[in-house]
Order: sequence, then C-alpha cells, then structure tokens
Amino acid sequence: MSGSPRATRVRYGIVLLALMMNVICYTDRVAIAVAAPEIREEFAFNPSQMGLVFSIFSLSYALGQAPWGALADRFGARGLVAGAILAWSAFTALTGAAWGFASLLVIRFLFGALEAALAPSIAVAFTRWVPVVERSTAFGAFLSGGRLGAAVTPPVAAFLMLRVGWRWLFAVFGVLGVGAAAVWYRVYRHDPARHPKVNAAELEFIRRGVAGGEQKPLSDPGWGRILRSRRLWCLLAVVFASTFLWQFYITWFPTYLTEARGLPLQEASFYAGLPFLFGVLAAWTGGLATDYLTRRFDERRGRLYLGSAALACTAALMLAGILTPRPRLAAVLMAVAAFFVDLYLGACWVSAVDIGGRSGGAVAGLMNGSSNAAGFASPALMGWVLHTWKDWNAVLLAGVASTLAGAALWAGVHPRRADAAPAEPREP
Repeated sequence: MSGSPRATRVRYGIVLLALMMNVICYTDRVAIAVAAPEIREEFAFNPSQMGLVFSIFSLSYALGQAPWGALADRFGARGLVAGAILAWSAFTALTGAAWGFASLLVIRFLFGALEAALAPSIAVAFTRWVPVVERSTAFGAFLSGGRLGAAVTPPVAAFLMLRVGWRWLFAVFGVLGVGAAAVWYRVYRHDPARHPKVNAAELEFIRRGVAGGEQKPLSDPGWGRILRSRRLWCLLAVVFASTFLWQFYITWFPTYLTEARGLPLQEASFYAGLPFLFGVLAAWTGGLATDYLTRRFDERRGRLYLGSAALACTAALMLAGILTPRPRLAAVLMAVAAFFVDLYLGACWVSAVDIGGRSGGAVAGLMNGSSNAAGFASPALMGWVLHTWKDWNAVLLAGVASTLAGAALWAGVHPRRADAAPAEPREP
C-alpha cells in the first residue's frame, strides 16, 4: 500500500518570485545613480538639486509604506503588487521624459510612492504562505533580491546608457516591469488553497505552520494596543538607527573612498560595490541563522542574540575602518560592516509581522517607513556636516553611535515569550 503523497513545495517558488520582484524594484530604483552625471550635465543641476532628486524618492517611499501595508492586509498581495509594478514601471519610463528639475522631482516622488507597495505586500504574502519557522529565511531571500538588484544594475545600466542614452535607459527598464507584473499575477495566489499546484499535504503544512500548530486565525491585537507597544517603538528606532549608517553606502561611500582615502575612481568603484554583494549573502545567511537559532532556543532569544550581535559587529568594524590608516583595508572593513547590518534584516521583518498579527503588513510598512525616513535624512545630514566641518570622521562616528544605539534598543523588540512561541510543524 502506498504512503501519503509527498508535500509539494510551491511556497519556495513564491519566495523566489518575491525575490525576483525585488530585483526589478531595485533595478528601477538604482538606475538613476548611473544616469546622474549625464542628467546633471544636461539640466545643469548643482549638487544640492541632484541630492534632492535622490532624497525625494525616500520621502515618498517612507510615507507610502503603512498605507500600502494596510491595503495589502485587507485586499491581499496579488492584484496590489501587479498593479504597483505596472504603475511604478510607467514612472520609471517617464523618468526619461523629464524636462527639468520640477518634473524630475514629481516623477521621482510618485515613483517612490508606488514602489512603497512592494515590501509590505510581500510581508502579508509571507504570513499566508510561509510557516513561522521558515519565515526569517523567506524574508532574507526576499531582501537579498534588493541587494542583488543594486549590485547588478550599475554595469547593466552603464552598458545600456552608452548605447541608447540615459533617456532610453529608463524606457528599457520600464518595459521589464510589465513582464514582471504579468508573471506575478499569473503565478501568485493570496490563498495557498487556491493555487493549482499546491497539494493537500503542503496546504496542511502551511496552515499548521502559519497558525502555530493550531487551526486558528492570526491574532488581531488592535491598533490601539499596537501603537502602545514598546516593541513597536523600539523596532522603529532600531531600523532608523541602522539605516542611518547603511545609507552611507549607497550615497557617500564612493566619494569617501576617493576624497578621504585617495583611491582611484575605478578602484573605489570596486570597493563601493562590495557592500551590495555582501548584502546578498548576508540576507540569506541572516534569515537561515535566525530560523536556526529560533529552533535551537526560542523566538525571543533567537532573534535577540542575532540582532544585537550583528549590529554590535557593524559598529565595531566601521570603527576599525575609520581608525585604520590603510585605505584598502579600511574599505574592506567598512564593506564587511555592511554585511552585518544586513544580517539582522530577516529577524527584523519577521518581528514586525509578529507584532502586527492581522495588521502585519501595515506594521511592516511602518517599520520600512521608519527605515526610509532615515534614508531621507541621512544623506542630507551627512552632507551638511561635511559642508560645515569638512570632517569625514564626524560623519562616520555618528553612524557608529546610531548603530550601537540600535544594538541596545533591539533588546526591547521581543517576540512572544518562549512559552507562547508557535510550535514547529513537521513537514509530511
């Protein structure tokens, strides 16, 4: 007599699909950094104007996170993600049609507001598809897509720009989004039970894993209780503090290596790309490590140990990079510091949806909004410090201090106590 049918693993395909959507998201986001020199030359922008063009994205991205998360909680991620990709791809293409400073600001602002839909919607999708004991790994995989997109976009964008110019570069990237939206809508289902390739064994495994071993719905703590939660406010503070330093890598790091450390531009560009490559590895490693530690100890201690250690290592390595007189060693130490920032992101996202319960998408959006508020503030504040004091160490030491503060505050981001942790389901 044959045994029970083996469970399918469609949920892994959903995680991979989310990863690929994040690659597209970051490809569209990072392309403007490559095109910036030609944009500045054509429109005669000064550095402050170009800096505002960069920052306006983070402002609207931060503002859009919680509203999009609330919509995903209510309506699901299938149509929401597909529609958002189509819309932001249109604004990616429209970037190539900009005719001046004001038009570029409006386009980038709306582009950021639309891209804000992706991350909180994926958080909602994972609460439906991914058992708790696999969820940090899933978030790590998703986040690695962003780092991968940031790493591969510069050479691809430069190749295209040399052949078709900066305006048509954005048109090409916009067309890619149309295909991505179609794939997402065709493959994803908000309810695993409605996916044609999910068999009964996998569906049972998902439901037990999502519900914590019982057939019960996600908790609904209510917004009054959520907003009074110390865990939530500690989480918002931690992500702001850690992003304050991480934003240095995608804005000022190449300039620092050339101006403060005297590296040639080509060599500086190589070192400036390392944080993103390390980030791909860190996102996967951190997710896997968080899930392992959760199984080894419990949710509270597993996430606490990894997050606090990762942020403390970030601060220590950045400080070592600041203090070493050898420019290449400094560049490597700072790049490895970025690895440890990304190491705790899986734990961060799974803690957000844990705090939110049925409102996990909105809480994840709030968290990502806080992160991007730092993304807006950090480059401008660093630029002001440089302009006022012309002291790179002051800029970087502020980042070290904020990261250490984040490591301390992470202790306040407690998942449920060990006795309330979801039981680990056994896969059939």
